[in-house]
Amino acid sequence: MLDKIKKIERVFKQLDKETERFGKQTNLKCLTNCNLCCLKKDLEANVLEFLPLAYYLYQNNLHEAALDLIATNPEHCINLAISQVPGQTAGCSNYDHRGMVCRLFGFSGIKDKNSKLAIYTCSHMKNEYPLEFKNAMERINSGMEIPMVTDFYYQIYFLDSHMANDYNPINVSIRKAIEKVAYYFENMS
Repeated sequence: MLDKIKKIERVFKQLDKETERFGKQTNLKCLTNCNLCCLKKDLEANVLEFLPLAYYLYQNNLHEAALDLIATNPEHCINLAISQVPGQTAGCSNYDHRGMVCRLFGFSGIKDKNSKLAIYTCSHMKNEYPLEFKNAMERINSGMEIPMVTDFYYQIYFLDSHMANDYNPINVSIRKAIEKVAYYFENMS
């Protein structure tokens, strides 16, 4: 289990480098204090991408509190920290341990229905930075490298195809990852 978690973390480290590079090359960035992607109610993820978070929570004896929070059926990811100002979000409370879906969104590529490269991002970034977005789209379709969503999901798929194919609402995947990690480490002798 620990070996699998370390391998996932290596994939995440490479992904973070590539998405950061892409952001710098294109001048695209998330809007200041924007967490609208985190507020998406039907956000899904697989169990495997949350093993590093689950391990972090388990190591720090935070996993039971996380499971209790998930049991309250929150509408959004349990890691979305709500600020003291009603209606405003403060961001991810476990940013270093966020899932792959969180790492990919905004700065990675997908193929559209016509097999043309597109940036996997939100309308707010497109509207806030229209020139940068247009230029980035032209550049990726002229050969500029962009981290591809499918490439990174394939990398973790081969670590554990069962958990990689287990897609659920984000909090269900977090719960399942916590349960798997806790069960493994509590029964390991």
